[in-house]
Amino acid sequence: MERFGVRIISLVLLLMLPKNLSANAFGGIMKDEEALKEGQNEMENSIPNYGEMRDVKDDDWQMVQKKGNQFVVNDKPFYVNGFNTYWLMVFAADESTRGKVTEVFKQASSVGMTVCRTWAFNDGQWRALQKSPSVYDEVVFKALDFVVSEAKKYKIRLILSLTNNWEAYGGKAQYVKWGNAAGLNLTSDDDFFSHPTLRSYYKAHVKANCAQ
Repeated sequence: MERFGVRIISLVLLLMLPKNLSANAFGGIMKDEEALKEGQNEMENSIPNYGEMRDVKDDDWQMVQKKGNQFVVNDKPFYVNGFNTYWLMVFAADESTRGKVTEVFKQASSVGMTVCRTWAFNDGQWRALQKSPSVYDEVVFKALDFVVSEAKKYKIRLILSLTNNWEAYGGKAQYVKWGNAAGLNLTSDDDFFSHPTLRSYYKAHVKANCAQ
């Protein structure tokens, strides 16, 4: 999947945070200057090519690949130093909070973060991306575009989650509700994994994200 020239990592990676950095969903991240400096020092000392990753050019912004047991970009080792910030798309959909997205990526980039895991779904809920199967809110899709664009701007790769095992933001439970509304007789949220209709809903959602 490529949007604004950004290729999205689809692998599930172990995300590691410097010990002095913390995330807060509504207050931004890493507010303490001393923690920022210490975290950056830790990063520069622990990652040999930290400077090289900061200086990567747009033409070199390629997909992370695996070489043996090592992640690589342009045949150079790539070290995952990441954070989990689920709310970026929702905040980007509102002009009054959109600046928080830029702030998160700017501060994360300043201390050497390389990967962010965030939501690329919101199913049938308030400010939903997918309002019903294959029916999307274009405003929220543009908000997701903004998240991807800002991530590229600050040289941070994304892991995009496309649904939830829990009810927050809809997830598999919402797919079951959609199925029952269409006349299916579903009794478990885990029918999401096996029922052909629900599987087709989800596959269509994945294709819609990849096509944008």
